[in-house]
Amino acid sequence: MLRRLFSLIFSRYLFITLGLIALGLAIWYLGPLFAFANYRPLEPVKVRVWIMIGILVLLLLRLLLRVWKKQRMNARLIDAVMGMREAKPASPNDPSRAAIDELRSNFERALTQLKKTRFGGKKESGLMAQFGQKFLYQIPWYVFIGAPGSGKTTALLNSGLRFPLAEEMGKESIRGVGGTRSCDWWFADETVLLDTAGRYTMQESDAVADKAEWEGFLKLLKKFRPRQPLNGAILTVSVADLLSSSEDERDRHAARIRARLNELTDNLNIAFPIYVLVSKVDLLGGFNEYFNNLSKEERAQVWGFTLPLQLGGEVNRELLGRQMETEMDLLARRLFDKLPELMLSESDTARRARAYTLPQHFANLTPLVRQLLQNVFADSKFAPQAMLRGVYFTSGTQEGTPFDRLLGSLNRSLGFDGRVSLQQTPKSGKSYFLQDLLHKVIFPEAHLAGRNRRAERRERWLSIAGHTAVLGLLALAVVGWAVSYKRNNNYIDFVDSKTALVDGHLKTMQKGEGATLLELLPGLNALVKLADGPDFPVGDPPINLTYGLYQGGKLDAAAQDSYRKAIERALLPQIVRRLEEMLRTTPEDNLELTYETLKVYLMLAEPKHYDPSTVEAFLRLDWERSLPTSATQEQRDQLFTHLSRLLNADAVTSPFPADVDLVKQKREQLARYSLAQRAYSRLKNRLNNGSLGDFTIAEAGGPQATLVFRRASGEPLTKGIPGLFTFHGYHNVFLPEAGSILGLLENEEGWVLDRVAQRPQQQLDALGEGSLQRDLKRLYLHEYVGLWEAYLSDVRLVSSGSMSQSIETARILSAPDSPIAQFLRAVARETTLIKPENPTDSSLLSQAKRQVSSAKDDLARTLGPSIVPAVARKEERLERIVDDRFEPIRRLVRTDSGAPQIDQVMKLFNELYMNLSGTEAALATRTTLSVPSGEVLTRVRAEAAQLPMPLRGMLENLADSGSRQADGSIRSTLGGELDSSLGEFCRRAIQGRYPFQRAAQQDVTLADFSRMFSQGGLMDQFFTSRLAPMADISGPNWVLRQPGGATVPLGSFQKAARIRDVFFPSGGKAMDLSFEFKVLEMDATIEQMTLDVDGQVFRYAHGPQVPNRATWPGPRATNQVRIVTTSAKDGEKYMVMTGPWALFRLFDEGEIRPGAGPERFVAALLIHGKRIVIEVTASSVQNPFRLRELVSFSCPGRI
Repeated sequence: MLRRLFSLIFSRYLFITLGLIALGLAIWYLGPLFAFANYRPLEPVKVRVWIMIGILVLLLLRLLLRVWKKQRMNARLIDAVMGMREAKPASPNDPSRAAIDELRSNFERALTQLKKTRFGGKKESGLMAQFGQKFLYQIPWYVFIGAPGSGKTTALLNSGLRFPLAEEMGKESIRGVGGTRSCDWWFADETVLLDTAGRYTMQESDAVADKAEWEGFLKLLKKFRPRQPLNGAILTVSVADLLSSSEDERDRHAARIRARLNELTDNLNIAFPIYVLVSKVDLLGGFNEYFNNLSKEERAQVWGFTLPLQLGGEVNRELLGRQMETEMDLLARRLFDKLPELMLSESDTARRARAYTLPQHFANLTPLVRQLLQNVFADSKFAPQAMLRGVYFTSGTQEGTPFDRLLGSLNRSLGFDGRVSLQQTPKSGKSYFLQDLLHKVIFPEAHLAGRNRRAERRERWLSIAGHTAVLGLLALAVVGWAVSYKRNNNYIDFVDSKTALVDGHLKTMQKGEGATLLELLPGLNALVKLADGPDFPVGDPPINLTYGLYQGGKLDAAAQDSYRKAIERALLPQIVRRLEEMLRTTPEDNLELTYETLKVYLMLAEPKHYDPSTVEAFLRLDWERSLPTSATQEQRDQLFTHLSRLLNADAVTSPFPADVDLVKQKREQLARYSLAQRAYSRLKNRLNNGSLGDFTIAEAGGPQATLVFRRASGEPLTKGIPGLFTFHGYHNVFLPEAGSILGLLENEEGWVLDRVAQRPQQQLDALGEGSLQRDLKRLYLHEYVGLWEAYLSDVRLVSSGSMSQSIETARILSAPDSPIAQFLRAVARETTLIKPENPTDSSLLSQAKRQVSSAKDDLARTLGPSIVPAVARKEERLERIVDDRFEPIRRLVRTDSGAPQIDQVMKLFNELYMNLSGTEAALATRTTLSVPSGEVLTRVRAEAAQLPMPLRGMLENLADSGSRQADGSIRSTLGGELDSSLGEFCRRAIQGRYPFQRAAQQDVTLADFSRMFSQGGLMDQFFTSRLAPMADISGPNWVLRQPGGATVPLGSFQKAARIRDVFFPSGGKAMDLSFEFKVLEMDATIEQMTLDVDGQVFRYAHGPQVPNRATWPGPRATNQVRIVTTSAKDGEKYMVMTGPWALFRLFDEGEIRPGAGPERFVAALLIHGKRIVIEVTASSVQNPFRLRELVSFSCPGRI
């Protein structure tokens, strides 16, 4: 636990997550403080959010790129190895050609499988497994070097490693044939082991070919793993070679090994550890007898020594010899120390004698090993230093004839043959001292190998360059910040020095009205440029003022705020008093100046009328005339600049209340004209006196209109549009009277003149008769449109309280004499004010003229006023204000192009009528399966959306009310059937009983349970016959979709279906549960436990934990579960559960813990104080004993 906790705490991903959180907080809180000059790029919230999202996206892309690059590198490595067959072949005379071809053949056989293989022993899958997967390139690589027959392959076969390819292809597909002829590639979970041919090391049989193959092998390593070709080399030296060779032969052997190691170091350009395996130590006399009694774990131990890292890296001959002599003496002494114990335990005299000789044989082997390794690893000025890491003694398999050098020496001293061999030991499959050597010594030191020196130098230089660049940028930033800090301090001192001068000018400004404009000018100039200076320009600061420390923006904002307040206090009072003075002193006959002055004065008094450009233009003109002649042009320009800043910043309001008497006086003086609106109001009051009959829907819709229509406002249907705003009222009343409107002129009602009365005759002279008539007509037509729009939006269908009433309404509206059709035709007539030219002329020429005129009008409306020529716009008739607005209604009833569109609308009402009638008929016969679908209602709503008001609202209202009523009727019908068919039974037989209510004492009988939930039971039959056609079971929650589109949850039926599937898996009528159980734990005092599950008897007496299969109900049909425990102290103790749910109640009595999967759980039972723990495994992941639907099920009520 602690290890996992520390692993989590020091996890790289945890630090990355914390770093991202810190970076996000820095961006969010510190980002707005970052500024470049006056620009703050991270101030907007949106920018900071997008930057954080971008960082996360880049991190994810980098992670995905790393996975892709690893996969690509792995595939390229494997493809490159396989691609050796397509490489350019060696020449026919090349002696190494056959061997290299054999090497390629070995690769090709296994590497196809490697693309499917994952290393590291983990079995995860999915996206996270892709991130944690180790590829062939990433795991350590080791090479075996040694003379032919030195035991390299044997050591690998008996190493205890797991080779994924062996599981797919068998070991013989990995090993060579007839020994390691060329090179075998061993792909283990932890590493790749390269078993080179012994002839590569010795190069005796065919030196040229062997050397070529060896160099080709090294190039292969360097090509596939350029940065770290190897993680180490394992040098195997056979005891047989050491004991059977002369000193000269051993020296030559050492020289060849040293040459191969030098070639490895030179070609691969890295330093790597070398582990020496003295193999076949079982050939030492007495080995098998000495170690015969070792256990498997003892045989896996390491027998040898590991040199200190410094000593293993750099050694000389003497130091290496002394260290090896010391270590091997310790090993020999350990063998001698164990002899007494061994002699006592071994009864066989011959075996005891042979075991006794092993320490002596091993001691005799020590000088041979030391001499060989001194020659191999001694330092040299002409070759790179090899890193000897340790010497280890191993035995892969016990075969061959052991040597006895002691008897050999004795024979030679007596003049006999010196070679003496002991009795050959039978072949053994045991391996000695190999597994821990690889797993606990060699593989954990994979990091000791260096990397390619050229690559390391390149990376080192790149790292130095990168760090130098970062340090340079940091130094530049520090210098910049230091300079900027100093410059900003100087800048603040500069601004502070100017405040004393500004204070003096502010005293002058405080005089307000008592100071002249020229006296105010120096203070305003100084204040507006308070934060500006020749060396410190606010608008374009030099870079040595920035680096995020620039204070000009803050100082200038404070200065501008003070400037704004000062200019309002200093200039605005003078401006208002100047305007009041002009209003009082301007001569009465100068109407234009009086009007403009009053307008500007009211703009400052009433902010809603404020226009800065008008006020500024007027005041500039006045200042140019009123300023003293001594004012220079520069001073004038500066004043105009301050004026523009004052007026254009925000809406400016006068600091003084308006002089009401002065304004009234000037309005009366300027009131010289009247408005057409005033004349139209008088005309309308005179003509709209009730003498004209109103347009009403009761009259226009026919006799049945009152049955289907109503007014939303509550007004009666007999009250409608005033007669003045009908076709007759416009042409026969309004137009004739509008010609005599010249006497209805009234005074200006604008905001400047405030509706002060004017003299009518002067207004007539100003406007002219034609212009006034057009204004009057336009006012009338706009009101015409407003009244008809309000009236049409007020007309609704009557409220429907039942489906029968909705059906009757739809029937009336879909009839040939439909009130809605009559009403719309009447509306179209009353809202078409342009009379057709010669409507009775049916000649072809007249028809063509009408068609061209209609097309021209449509084109003009489409192109708009910006396209139609000005002359055409002047001739445009104002009646189009009404005609164009109600064109959609007119298009509905138009018959000049065939059948009117209103006929299609009547078909929609008819379809709605048929749909509602079908629904009512189906509900009347209680056959919900024949209820029409809701597609008609949906289509009616969709087509209604394309229609004008009020038709759209009527269709939608009728469809909505009909669908609501249909849905309610269906729910009522189904709810009644549900309650009568199964609801009452469910409440009596299921509700409040066990197992649906766990605390209940009364059980649900199996017969009632089957009748309710089995295949074809009450719940299943009702759902299939009544609900299934309208049910939607595609989502996580079952719902009933009704014709109106509403949905009703079907939770009880969904839970019943799950109960049916779990308790009746075979589709029968009887409950059939199958499960397994095994005893995990039983009180030590219990000698035997007997479990009787309804006639299925199982016994357990602290034996193996074997699963037992049982069914419920059992074969005996006793509805009983019985547990009997037997102990020496208490005798027999019983626990008995009865009833159809006895098994469930048994598990409820215990303490339940979840198991390894949803189908498993563990029940801990106490039987008279004795604890028994049972693991139960259901036959499905839908565990009947832990089924949530069983507990949460409730009897269905009304839908």
